[in-house]
Amino acid sequence: MKKIYLFLFGLISLSLNAQTVIFEGKIVDKSSKESIPYANIFVQNSTQGVISNDDGVFKFYIPNGAEKIEIGHIGYKTQLFLVSEIKAELINIELEADEMALEEVIVTNKPIHQILAGILANSKNQLDKSIKLETYYREFVKINDNYSKFADGLIDFYVLPKKKEKIESKLLVNQSRAFQLANAEEIEKKGKADLSEIDSFFDIQKAANGFFTYEYIDRLTADKANENYEFELRSKKDQFGNALEVIYIKPRASVEKALLVGKITYDPTHKVVLDIDVKMSDNHKQFVETINALIMKFTIHDIQIKQTYKYLNGKYIPSYRKSLLDLHIKFGKQMNDRMMSISDLVVTDFNDNVTTQPEKNKIFKERNLYSNGMNFTENFWETNSTLPLSENEERILQTLKSK
Repeated sequence: MKKIYLFLFGLISLSLNAQTVIFEGKIVDKSSKESIPYANIFVQNSTQGVISNDDGVFKFYIPNGAEKIEIGHIGYKTQLFLVSEIKAELINIELEADEMALEEVIVTNKPIHQILAGILANSKNQLDKSIKLETYYREFVKINDNYSKFADGLIDFYVLPKKKEKIESKLLVNQSRAFQLANAEEIEKKGKADLSEIDSFFDIQKAANGFFTYEYIDRLTADKANENYEFELRSKKDQFGNALEVIYIKPRASVEKALLVGKITYDPTHKVVLDIDVKMSDNHKQFVETINALIMKFTIHDIQIKQTYKYLNGKYIPSYRKSLLDLHIKFGKQMNDRMMSISDLVVTDFNDNVTTQPEKNKIFKERNLYSNGMNFTENFWETNSTLPLSENEERILQTLKSK
């Protein structure tokens, strides 16, 4: 089967429109020359764009009719590029730090967790409508010390208005591919179970839900959150000189629980979240607890969420979501293993005026993308706006592809 896949890779050719302009390169800090991950690259005054990867690398297939491309990141001055002047070559883009982005502490009489509650409520209301997200999705699965699976694809999420707190999505998988270790014996295991059959902890049907529910963040708005966390509010400027506010989340050193640490950046004018960057506090990982769930036990060792939005021309637009879940599962003699799933979801286009839904027979209903396997008509990871693999991720994928 693997030889058939490799043969297909050799036969499938690039299917690019001759007029398509490819804009690709690496974004770095002008002073330090360090990579700038999660920078926004998008058509000016448009919902179409991509984001740079962990190495600052991006690749954007500019849609026909676009005239200007903006590259921006909070804390840096925005750069503007004329599409007519973009050449088909890799370029190095140096962003200059914005001196106006220096942070100042805000003193407020209102509890910060209540401020956050109001921001989240308004953000949710902004997105409570029929929405279509055109996305690139990918996921790695790691079992013990081995990466065992990789899948990616071009997916359209049709998100319906909320019914209470429940998010409903309908998915169309336009292109996909999947790789896995061919031999179950290649995966280190401590139990008897065939771990090569395990796909993912993430449900692809809910991959976009976090944009609309702010999972893991909602719990920080409760009054009892003050028992576990210290909150600090600061002001700064974005790349356009607009005022931003940042809520810093700091776990109390005295609390012996597994807690989050990070920050949430929001637009105080429109009262919407722009950036969420949280993870499990390293200093509190020692306090993780084993949870008994019916016939098995599991321990969560790490949670990481990176989530970004744009506010353009009156539209509140989900942009990027990265999720990591690292846990240990104990199930009798069958499983006693550490497993990790890491996913990236990049919104390449956004429509909040959806009048039609996908045909029922085309809706993807499976829980994970791996079940769709090798199902593509073009090398979509090369011919569409996606999120380039970092050097480390590319090495991992090459290892899986060589099996």
